[in-house]
Amino acid sequence: MKNDILTRSEAARVFSKISIHLLPLLLLGYGLAFMDRVCISFAALDMKKELHFSDAVYGIGAGAFFLSYALCEIPSNLALHSIGARRWLARIMITWGLTTMLMVIVRTPLQFYGLRFVLGAAEAGFFPGVLLYLTQWFPEQRRAGPISLFYLALPISSIVMGASAGPLLGLNGWFGISVWQWLFLANGFPAVVLGLYFLFRLPDSPHEARSLTEAERVELLQELRSDGVLGKLDRGSIFSVFRNLRVWQFGISFLLILGSAYAFVFSAPDMLHQKTGVSISSTGLILAAFNALGAIAMVLNGKSSDRK
Repeated sequence: MKNDILTRSEAARVFSKISIHLLPLLLLGYGLAFMDRVCISFAALDMKKELHFSDAVYGIGAGAFFLSYALCEIPSNLALHSIGARRWLARIMITWGLTTMLMVIVRTPLQFYGLRFVLGAAEAGFFPGVLLYLTQWFPEQRRAGPISLFYLALPISSIVMGASAGPLLGLNGWFGISVWQWLFLANGFPAVVLGLYFLFRLPDSPHEARSLTEAERVELLQELRSDGVLGKLDRGSIFSVFRNLRVWQFGISFLLILGSAYAFVFSAPDMLHQKTGVSISSTGLILAAFNALGAIAMVLNGKSSDRK
């Protein structure tokens, strides 16, 4: 007699198919997002010199991104829930890609601040939007593994950024474009292309999972409903979360983690270059090696979380 929910082996097969079809695409998107927001740390090595920007100007511009990013996170996730992941994530990627490419026109501190602020608003919602999207595909007890794989985008993108710094230096002066401008173009254009791919290929929900057979889709939806994954969003509870102590505990912890992490990300290339005297390409490779170790630790930690 057939059960109402998937057997262990059936579930493993179905969720494996979902992971194979969704996670590489989402990982690539988040990798481009992270590269987009931190490529300024490599661009700054040449940008500050050419535009005569002080460290204070660079710091304000780097931070301006996060001001608009934080303000637009919740509205963006509500929009994703209403409009659908496919269209909203595609919109986010296309607008942040175009804004990044516009950074090549920066000549003054105000232009720098303004475009970084716009970039934060454009990119806001991608990370929490994908996390919301993944909760609609994976029950609670199966989430840590996929999310840890999604997080791999951070160290992988840092490895790519570090390894590509040297080759991009060779483009200096091509078509009258400086190295820092090439960095912004190289980071913005792929996001626009991938955003268009999201628009036409990303399924909005398990109901549209073309990688599954009809029987697998029906059984998957039954398991997700039994786990409470497909429940409706209670909009009346949005502001009540601020009265929840657990939200504040996680929020403050995450603030401290990201504060220290981004302080390192935005300053490491410049500090390492200045203190060691090694070339920009060597600086990138050194940072890439550390991120490779981080990638291994993230996968092992995710597997441990699901197991325990």
